[in-house]
Amino acid sequence: MCLALYAKAQFPDNGAHPVDEKAGNWWWYGWILLIAVAVVYWIIHSLQKRLKEEKIISAFATSLYGQKTVEDIFWDTAKNCVEKIGFIDCVVYQVDTARNLLLQKAAFGPKNPWRREIINRIEIPVGKGIVGSVAQTGKAEIIYNTAADPRYIVDDERRLSEITVPVWIDGKVFGVIDSEHPRRRFYKKYHLRVLKKISAICSERIAKYLAEDKLRSKIARDLHDEIGSTLTSINILSKVAMQDGLEKDKIKTYLQKIKDNSGSIMERMSDIVWAINPVNDSFDKVMLRMKEFAAEILESAGINYYFNEEGSLNKTQLNLEQRKDIYLIFKEAVSNAVKYSRATEVNVILQKENDRLKMTIIDNGNGFDAEAEYPGNGIKNMQNRAAGMHAILRIDSIKGTGTTVAIEVVIT
Repeated sequence: MCLALYAKAQFPDNGAHPVDEKAGNWWWYGWILLIAVAVVYWIIHSLQKRLKEEKIISAFATSLYGQKTVEDIFWDTAKNCVEKIGFIDCVVYQVDTARNLLLQKAAFGPKNPWRREIINRIEIPVGKGIVGSVAQTGKAEIIYNTAADPRYIVDDERRLSEITVPVWIDGKVFGVIDSEHPRRRFYKKYHLRVLKKISAICSERIAKYLAEDKLRSKIARDLHDEIGSTLTSINILSKVAMQDGLEKDKIKTYLQKIKDNSGSIMERMSDIVWAINPVNDSFDKVMLRMKEFAAEILESAGINYYFNEEGSLNKTQLNLEQRKDIYLIFKEAVSNAVKYSRATEVNVILQKENDRLKMTIIDNGNGFDAEAEYPGNGIKNMQNRAAGMHAILRIDSIKGTGTTVAIEVVIT
């Protein structure tokens, strides 16, 4: 009895038993295992979702790559939103800036029964309805319950949820991708994320098409203005030269003018063909053509010339319009130096710093009054080309000291 009391005093019982401790540990391990399984499941589920998302985006990008017009891009987008994402309808709007309206340009689902037809096309003022609000603010929206949103506009039928994403071009809302569903809260953040990426792909493709279309129009104008007028002149000169009883000296003069004009056409055509050839995208090719032209025109005039290159010019890529306009400004400036300056030396300085390209052409000729009006189009052409590139053009000239032509352009 005394031994038992002594043992109890020395080793008091705190209520802890080995069995209870073991049960508590297993409970704790179970929670850790459950959390670990949940984390692994969440990671796998997220990866699967991301993979599915990337497949959809890749499919859209591949499909849109082959589309050549804005209309094709819009119809392909509407179709793929239904077939690849699982929407039941999709309508793509384009902003009519002149009328400040949104026009339905493409649809897939109930509003598109056949080919590229849209039933009951509607126009929505910018700022009105959910679509108009997104066009005005430029912010994508998910409406979980359209019945609670007073902005909702019924189109072909009332639906209870809506998702709307803007398409941006050059810092402005160009169009809107819109989808509706009869079930409340159908659209998730996942849909919004995917649709924003699709909108970005559309923006890129449309911007490229618009740039190409603008360039084609510009080249067509150049061909019409520069070559068309010269051909007209050749036609007139040839008719005059063919008149009966014309003196030989006059015929010779007319033939010389025809020869000069035809040579000018060939030169201009050569410049245009060179400019639109994608092989010449790098600035290396531009510099090579500059040096070839300088050698041809300056050496024959007995003028010394020097090229000074600074910065990473060999890594510079130019778009078609920049390539053509920079070269033609250079050509105009050098030609003017040969024709009018009586210079003995021409220096060409080419500099690249960050995203800026600067070209400076300096001659030591007799100079001219840069503020005066001149009958030719040389200076005006350079100014127009610089303005078209959003470049800074500076022409400094003082009589008796020479002329400096400098242009600075942001390379994108």
